[in-house]
Amino acid sequence: MNHYHAELWDLYTKDREKTNELHQRGEPMPQGRYHLAVHVCIFNSKNQLLIQQRQPFKKGWPNMWDISVGGAAVAGDSSTQAAEREAFEELGLKIDLSKERPFLTMNFAGGFDDFYMIEMDLDLQKLRLQQEEVRGVRWADKDEVVKMQAQGTMIPYWFIDRLFEIRDSYDRQGERIHRISTGFLGLAHLESCLSFAEIIQYDCPGMEADGAMQYFCDDVVSYIKQGGAIYAADGSMIVGMLLFAKEQGRICYLAVHPEYRRQKLASKMLKLMKTCLSKGQGITVETFRSEDPKGEAARSFYTSLGFQPGSLGMHNGYPIQEFLHFCGKGLD
Repeated sequence: MNHYHAELWDLYTKDREKTNELHQRGEPMPQGRYHLAVHVCIFNSKNQLLIQQRQPFKKGWPNMWDISVGGAAVAGDSSTQAAEREAFEELGLKIDLSKERPFLTMNFAGGFDDFYMIEMDLDLQKLRLQQEEVRGVRWADKDEVVKMQAQGTMIPYWFIDRLFEIRDSYDRQGERIHRISTGFLGLAHLESCLSFAEIIQYDCPGMEADGAMQYFCDDVVSYIKQGGAIYAADGSMIVGMLLFAKEQGRICYLAVHPEYRRQKLASKMLKLMKTCLSKGQGITVETFRSEDPKGEAARSFYTSLGFQPGSLGMHNGYPIQEFLHFCGKGLD
């Protein structure tokens, strides 16, 4: 398709409401009116982006490397229809976006640019390139793309490096993919630890008292310095913490973010704790008493791992019960 033969666009308001007005490409855009553009970012399973080189005689960024597919929606196109059409015209590639939404939309001076992100392991030799627009295609990883932009051979999308990170962090429906890790806390984690503690403070006896957060902060620093502080994190956000005394094999604090429970984060942190203990060393913890409704989940968790109920006691004026686990069995 030759885009310069009286191509017509639908016009939209700034709120992306179609006006039922048409606009001819190449003419000045009316005041307060916008048109729709689309891009399709095709990644392979190696997290490489398919990039295309524009023909040197093409108007607009000639001879530059570009994202996989891009163009303007013509009159009557929906966003997905425009993206499917452009993929077929430029690459001879049939894609089905009927169940997809744009992953993100970038505003530009003349309109809205919808970006779709899909994964396809393509044989580039089988693509049918549109000779009027596309000079060539190849796969490129994040470092290559950034380098090409620095060299001035790729269109300078300011966010292109982020596309690789987004693709690795979100699924095609825009849901964030949790990247959970565990490790030993350092002082660099402290702010996130305190933010986490404020979320779950009312689940922990005594934490709601005045000044308790400052004492907690001091305790965290102390445990970090002793090598007795473990985290579970989603990216850089702390979503679980375990503080323990090595010599006594005692769990002093164990909590998981409410939105991350039932993902076995507590078990993962306990396994890491076990690597710090002597072989055969037992583990103790103080938790809620059986009649305390707050403690149902905690008691069930410890029991499932083989902890046995022990003596009753008080912690900061709150009734608790000790649980014991002998020789660390069942924590593997």
